[in-house]
Amino acid sequence: MSLEEAKKWLEKGVVVVDHNTTYIDENVMIGDGTTIYPNVTIRGLSSIGENNLIDSNTIIIDSQIGNDNEILSSYIKDAIIGNNNSIGPFCHIREKSKIENNNQIGNFVEIKSSVIGNHNSFKHLSYTGDSDIGNDVNFSAGAITANYDWIKKIKNRTVIKDGAMIGANAVLVAPLTINRKAVVAAGSVMTSDVEERALGIARSRQEIKKNYVKED
Repeated sequence: MSLEEAKKWLEKGVVVVDHNTTYIDENVMIGDGTTIYPNVTIRGLSSIGENNLIDSNTIIIDSQIGNDNEILSSYIKDAIIGNNNSIGPFCHIREKSKIENNNQIGNFVEIKSSVIGNHNSFKHLSYTGDSDIGNDVNFSAGAITANYDWIKKIKNRTVIKDGAMIGANAVLVAPLTINRKAVVAAGSVMTSDVEERALGIARSRQEIKKNYVKED
């Protein structure tokens, strides 16, 4: 980006910290109060609202982003993001995803073809594909939705309703519904729906074998 282009953005209330390492397509729209840090690319028909922080090494393509978001070193394509979300670092938001408001989408999280409601926590190391997520859901580290049926060659959807808690390293095998305020135990592979306020456990019971390792 040239210095002249950076000045034009500044006149619109947009701060481009380093014009030498920033690329913004001519059709992009950016609102007042947004700050763009070095090494950011914004392409296609993207629109970004007001008072956003777009941190270094972020790529945004053909996406609509609302107001007051913090986006840290992430890749976003063909997605819709609402307001007051914290995204990244190192988050991948893929096509046909919609993230509403006040969510935490943390490091090494991938979201694809999913609708995410409000006040949800996906803080690290998870995959959510072809899913409908309500509000106030906690999706723990290592948890994934297994959306692809490789025998039938189709993708199925997972539904997680308000207030549910998905434990660490859980696998949700779609099609599946986790109902309101249900809990999926860590390490479980769920293939059946979990009722409202129920605890779903699908793992072997821990067994301790004493003196298993012999003395040298």
